[in-house]
Amino acid sequence: MHPIYWHRFPFLFLVIPLILGIIVGQYLSSFPSTFILGVIIISFFLLFIIQKVRSGLPFVLLTFTGLFSTGVYLSTTKIPAIISGETYQLTGRCEQILSPGKIVVSSPHLCTYLQVPDSTEITVGDSLAGLIRLYLLQTSHNRHDFNYDNYLQHQGIQAKGFPTGEIHKTGHSQDLYSVCHSIRNNLVTKLQRVIPDSTTYKLLAALCLGCLQEITPDTKELFQNTGMIHILAISGLHIGAIFAFFLCLLRLFHFKSKKSRLILIPLIWLVACITGLSPSACRAATILSFITIGEAFRQETIPLNAIAAAAFFSLLIHPELLYSVSFQMSYAAYTGIILIYPLMRIKKMHKYLRPLYSLLCISFSAQAMTLPIMAYYFHTISLNSIFINLIAVPAASFLLYGGIMLLALPGFISFYLSYIIIGLTHLFIFSLQQFSKIVINLPDLYPTVTHVILFYLIIILAIIYLITRKRQVLRFICCSVSILLVFHCCFTYYIQNRQEIVIRNLYKQSAILLNYKGYYAYLKTTSPDDGLSTYITANHLQALPTHEAFVGQQIKFIRNHLSSSQCSISIIDHTNSTFSHENIVIITENIYPPNFLEFHPRLIIMDNSNTSHCTKAWQKFCLKNQIPFFKTSEVGTIILKI
Repeated sequence: MHPIYWHRFPFLFLVIPLILGIIVGQYLSSFPSTFILGVIIISFFLLFIIQKVRSGLPFVLLTFTGLFSTGVYLSTTKIPAIISGETYQLTGRCEQILSPGKIVVSSPHLCTYLQVPDSTEITVGDSLAGLIRLYLLQTSHNRHDFNYDNYLQHQGIQAKGFPTGEIHKTGHSQDLYSVCHSIRNNLVTKLQRVIPDSTTYKLLAALCLGCLQEITPDTKELFQNTGMIHILAISGLHIGAIFAFFLCLLRLFHFKSKKSRLILIPLIWLVACITGLSPSACRAATILSFITIGEAFRQETIPLNAIAAAAFFSLLIHPELLYSVSFQMSYAAYTGIILIYPLMRIKKMHKYLRPLYSLLCISFSAQAMTLPIMAYYFHTISLNSIFINLIAVPAASFLLYGGIMLLALPGFISFYLSYIIIGLTHLFIFSLQQFSKIVINLPDLYPTVTHVILFYLIIILAIIYLITRKRQVLRFICCSVSILLVFHCCFTYYIQNRQEIVIRNLYKQSAILLNYKGYYAYLKTTSPDDGLSTYITANHLQALPTHEAFVGQQIKFIRNHLSSSQCSISIIDHTNSTFSHENIVIITENIYPPNFLEFHPRLIIMDNSNTSHCTKAWQKFCLKNQIPFFKTSEVGTIILKI
């Protein structure tokens, strides 16, 4: 490692081991936390002792060890000491309102996602008490499907709760977060009062204040179809537009010194507070703060280091943010603008074409770095959104400035000015409706984590080559592309030659599918929409004709009994309630355990179509006979190799 890279990008080298530690920490949840804490203390203590040593290798190793261990320690998840399905007395404080009727309540030892009636008026900061039925989060292991419990877990939430009676308010306490939400609610009320058109009011509430709950499903679908959904959420686009507006004001009043820009830091954080301190607004404000401070006190400012610094301190405070799609998309977009946009600049260009070309380059730079993440999480890539941004981003920025003006001016003036904003809003929505008819998408994309890592490696190497023009980097690019192609071919061969049974977790439904070397057949299904279409598409499976039995190479299925060279599996339901001597037994349709003791399989699996009473009966049976027992309601979709 050359010393210049460490000094130019210090936070980039600090955030990498922290991220690695957070990722590895998910697999070391059973590791003693005291041992990890000891490693952290020893590493930083030795680092303090050898700080005057000239050799940089011990410094790098100890820094990496200390930050890696810090990431592992911070990401250690603590399973709450509760019994799923039991009723408990809730005493906590409302920390967040996700949507009407869905709130996050924190208590001394538990953070709970609570569903309450929509009519219940609860604000952030209210102290709540009542009886609730608690359930542990059911994290899914199927990477193709979105699981809301996984999302909640990555938000630091540990359990779900449902009231069994009335939830009482026992008080209210103020903190910065609740004060910001109170200010935002007052501003939302003013917008609703001065704007007579509901469509314009709801759009401005989302653009200016981050109130996505007000957006109608039709409007949200329109923005999704055009790839403009990021405009609705308060993000770097909005904070950056406001920062640019403040910067223009400073220049207008002849404040040209870079140190004078420090006054913009409290202003942009004030804007972040008005939006309710949303994570995306705080990320943008943090990055702009680091860049502003760097420009004020250093002659050479490296924006990439400012982005890494913002990510480093954000993950130190909230390590679960690493798994947030919004966090990943934001930093990928920021990095793309910093690295790709300078490479696309053209010095000689007509002054009227320069703003349009710059906007196109910024849009392309941001989306180029977010494409792998979009493909991984959303399984589709919108290509026309790059060009739609040419109209949508300036229009959204203009509406943002108009909304701020309506909030800043007295009510009677804002009321008359709102008619201009209403006309522009409907023109903007009409333009998006016309663009939504032109769809250029790449659907049904299911890359693995390895695909995404290799794609980013190729993108980064390509950027380095365009900067340095070194042939050695070009060789690395060719090697990376070759590795990607070889891996993709091997992965395609692997998924087309798999033999497995997929037991889907569906509430009060059964869905059991056979995947046999690129073909599939339903062994059991009680719902036409069983949620396995994603699995079928991701694995490029073709349907087998409807049949009562199946015979393949070293595999046979007849009358709910499947046998192969590795195992024998039986599906117990109302059509086949005979308990035979298979290795693995799948219980569905609420079949209770037998009374005889000769039944002793190697493994018992229950899907979510069984009642709780039936499940408890099987739990007692398996505990008595020492049989391993798994429920899809706890582990998500179960896949059995055959």
